[in-house]
Amino acid sequence: MGAQELDLAGLRRVYGRAGSRWFYTRVARNARHWGWTEPGQSKWRLWRAQRQLEDVLGRKLALPPGARVLDAGCGAGVVARAMAARFGLRVAGVDVLDFHLAEARRLSARAALADRTAFSWGDFHHLPFADGEFDGAYSMETLVHSYDPPRALAELHRVLRPGGRLVLLGPMSTAPLDELPPRARALLEPYLDAMVMTGARLYHARNLPRLLAEAGFEVEEALDATAYYTPTTEAVHTYFRLPWELLRRVGDPAKWLNLRSTVEMYGVREYVAWYVHTAVKPPG
Repeated sequence: MGAQELDLAGLRRVYGRAGSRWFYTRVARNARHWGWTEPGQSKWRLWRAQRQLEDVLGRKLALPPGARVLDAGCGAGVVARAMAARFGLRVAGVDVLDFHLAEARRLSARAALADRTAFSWGDFHHLPFADGEFDGAYSMETLVHSYDPPRALAELHRVLRPGGRLVLLGPMSTAPLDELPPRARALLEPYLDAMVMTGARLYHARNLPRLLAEAGFEVEEALDATAYYTPTTEAVHTYFRLPWELLRRVGDPAKWLNLRSTVEMYGVREYVAWYVHTAVKPPG
């Protein structure tokens, strides 16, 4: 599984084009992740939903203030700053895109959180850290970009101390892609290729717990949180369906990959689940 290498050019295409950077900066307030909506809450409060998802992560990490945590694929550092400000954690973020790291450092300095957050170049398949260096680690919707998920999980296991905690949040297919209906595959597979979501081709809701166990983790929980993510899916589809139709007719659709993702993937929502996996590196 996973004979490829890092597709840095592809990731630059996904996240670095003007349309994508505008979308993440202006619409998502620099976040790169979905949202969590509790029953009875309005689905239209998208920024609140994003903050609530960050809180879910902090609670699942369940680490004391001052604990050292790795953010694997930190983007602009929104989640790292949330973990530092709301949970008192010390966060080291790694990312393979230089403009993400520059933005993360700038925003952390502006938020007076540079003493609790640090950002450096790093591929989470080859982490630049010593064995057992962290109390916790997480991937907020970035494992989908892994070209070798077992290798990435093994690296996360290596850099955690015994008893260290790992939380993985993100979408995945409900079954192996070759078991999905042809209509779903016809929509989903070109999208995964365009978004360089190689990992999403390799793991799914059925096999990720096994991959975690094979990497040496004890899986505490594999929470199917789709019901909490669905309101965000519905809201962004409603918000952006017409803008996407206009942009794809009059411009270059490739410039707006992340806007496309909020609209076109709505058609395969019944085959995509959103999970929160919590695992522990066994002590001793």
